[in-house]
Amino acid sequence: MASKVVLAICLMVAVASAVPQPGGAWGGGGWGGAGWGGAGGVNPWIPPWIASSPWYPQWSPCTTIGSACVDCNTKLVCTKVGGLVRACSDPTLPYCNLGECSATPSAECAPEPVPAAV
Repeated sequence: MASKVVLAICLMVAVASAVPQPGGAWGGGGWGGAGWGGAGGVNPWIPPWIASSPWYPQWSPCTTIGSACVDCNTKLVCTKVGGLVRACSDPTLPYCNLGECSATPSAECAPEPVPAAV
């Protein structure tokens, strides 16, 4: 029983530390108004070498819930707590089209047709 309680507490701490902390209790971002590390939105409990690693989820602010394309191969999935930028890494679905990874590119990302030789 005690191990389940410890496991639940560890899970809650891990989830709470992964969610970005907007502002703070007094409107600032922590000490100095920009968080402990000097950059806004930085969680002081996660080391910078972990937060900047490619496997760590990168949160970004969103205005609406849903997904949208950031560029031709990357999508932004917005939730209630923030947005996650995800690359379309599946080789069969390499393009972002209407907010989803797709096999067909969008009109902006379609390759230029090669003119026929005369």
